[in-house]
Amino acid sequence: MYRYPFNEVALKGRPMEPNKSFSSSAQAPFEAENVKAEELISAGDLSAAARILVDIVEKDPNNWRAFNNMGIVSWMQQAWGDAFVMFRKSISLKPDYSDAIMNLFDAALKLRRANEILPDLRKALEANGGLEEVKVLVETIEQEGDEIYRSERALVVGVHNPLIEQANTLLEDGRINEAMAKYLEANDTQGPSAEAFSGLGIVSYYQGRYGDAFTLFVEALKINPADPDTYVNLLDAAKNCDRVDEAKKIYETFAKAISSLKPLASEFEKAL
Repeated sequence: MYRYPFNEVALKGRPMEPNKSFSSSAQAPFEAENVKAEELISAGDLSAAARILVDIVEKDPNNWRAFNNMGIVSWMQQAWGDAFVMFRKSISLKPDYSDAIMNLFDAALKLRRANEILPDLRKALEANGGLEEVKVLVETIEQEGDEIYRSERALVVGVHNPLIEQANTLLEDGRINEAMAKYLEANDTQGPSAEAFSGLGIVSYYQGRYGDAFTLFVEALKINPADPDTYVNLLDAAKNCDRVDEAKKIYETFAKAISSLKPLASEFEKAL
């Protein structure tokens, strides 16, 4: 049963997966110190990385690479607002720094603040008109409005929800009943969410109610079919309630349209 970490998204300049690295093109003063901080972030030593980064910006307040790295540290600590501020500071210093731009966009999705970053994106294009990816971001934000928060990328990033995060912490601490109450409160007061259904599915799984867990994971996928962790959890529940074939059909249906789910194919193929 996959539980944590939640919301780990592999993005440019953000080492969320082992095969991701920081941009080698991001040259700035204190390069060696930034590289060291990035290595520490990749190793999970966020405190040591933060100490180096704070020292860099004290000596060089315009070090855009360090501010992006500070945003990464904040993101990995789930301090979403702080991450947003750091990424925005980074591109205020270097408007066409693409790594920080994409990180800022994801922070904006997390916090439902996409419209707020349009001026930053336009400044990036003024600085470098060849940033095709940024052009797409501007057009998408302008055209889609709030629908952007239902895009595949937004679903993967996940929208910040304090109640859900409280429930996740309770679940991580083994306080199952309290976590369940928080997930139910989130659904009752804020409307159904994939995160709440998935959390309730994990609770049910731990309680040995595998059929209920399966059903709850299905409900989560109806809202967010792009979350690979929910498919893994669905398959785990299916193995314990004799519904593997049904889980395979659900996965195959969504995988046809969502390419990011393809790496899970082998897990489903070998499941009995």
